[in-house]
Amino acid sequence: MKPTSIAIVVPVYNREKELVRTFASIVAQTYRPLHVVLVDNGSTDGSLALCRELKSRYESDDFEVTVAQEVKRGPSAARNKGLSCVREEFVAFLDSDDTYVPEAMALYMQAFDREVSPDIVGCTIRVWPESGRPHVARAVFSNRVEPHLFHSTLGTVRYAVRTALVRSVGGWHEDYMRWEDWELGLRLLLATDRVVWIERPPLVNVYLHADSITGYRYAPNSDDILRAIVHAHDDVERSSFPNKRRLHRLLLYKQMVVAGLCHRERSPRGAEIYHLTLDQTRDDRTLRWFLPLVYRYVSWGGRGSAILATCLLH
Repeated sequence: MKPTSIAIVVPVYNREKELVRTFASIVAQTYRPLHVVLVDNGSTDGSLALCRELKSRYESDDFEVTVAQEVKRGPSAARNKGLSCVREEFVAFLDSDDTYVPEAMALYMQAFDREVSPDIVGCTIRVWPESGRPHVARAVFSNRVEPHLFHSTLGTVRYAVRTALVRSVGGWHEDYMRWEDWELGLRLLLATDRVVWIERPPLVNVYLHADSITGYRYAPNSDDILRAIVHAHDDVERSSFPNKRRLHRLLLYKQMVVAGLCHRERSPRGAEIYHLTLDQTRDDRTLRWFLPLVYRYVSWGGRGSAILATCLLH
């Protein structure tokens, strides 16, 4: 029987230097066949030419390379364009400045090949900061929605998934550029609980730098974050989740944590989001007295807010 192929979608924007390392990690995969979809997102450097050069140099019978272009700016638009090029049953998404360990795809496909095949296979990642030592990022190995709200268990590069599932939930939202993976992860977990985890080894190396897709701060990205939370409320309401009120309350809690983080960054957005969140609590007496405490706790540098939410907002 012919082995099952898996696709890897990589959005590319001005990554001429980093893409060589990223693509080399895909070429080094011990699993074949693979289909790599490189989506140039309007680069102004030599990224598009490099994508075409990599296709010419490395494409083979068991290593297909598709080079696509997306004029709408943003990684979500580029990922959706890449998703439209995927014919394979399974797909993973990799940022153009990150890398896979050589056995990543083999371990994903081994997990998908179980007798009761999952819809999503998640992994841990190793983070390489600009300064300091690399570390394995905290991961919560869960198939439930609630942990994802606070820990983003299905971040962009943390999983492979059935292509049909991503398409069925609508793909990536394209009207904001932060927390779009968090919101998509919510939709995926509202649609399925068939998730398995590869706890060790970490399968992806994530390199943090000033130009990385993942942002460092909350206040400059607060508009996008609020849009993602609004969409999350809509996702919950459209779902068949049995306790929608609990998820709505947890989302308001999450929003107040963001307010506190913005305040900690000395941004006036903190107070604005604080008042917006209180207005949205309406007649929920528990939230109206509890969320101001959360705001102060986070503003002062308190940690572990997710534990408080899980314990108190039943």
